[in-house]
Amino acid sequence: MTAAKQWSSEAIDVALEAQGIALAPKRAERLAAGQQSLLDASAADPLRPALEFDADPPGFMLALVRCKARSPSK
Repeated sequence: MTAAKQWSSEAIDVALEAQGIALAPKRAERLAAGQQSLLDASAADPLRPALEFDADPPGFMLALVRCKARSPSK
């Protein structure tokens, strides 16, 4: 099992600031702690290695095919 990434308040501040979102003082620290606990819990999930995160969902592929069939020819 690989180690989970670490969330930091600085990373959250930068990511949100880039989107024009300002946080109250000390809010990034609380968000980082919450995100880290979720990340740690998901890393410890015994079913996680069986999930295919790189696989395209069948529903998405079906929708893509349907959209292509409906689009007008150029």
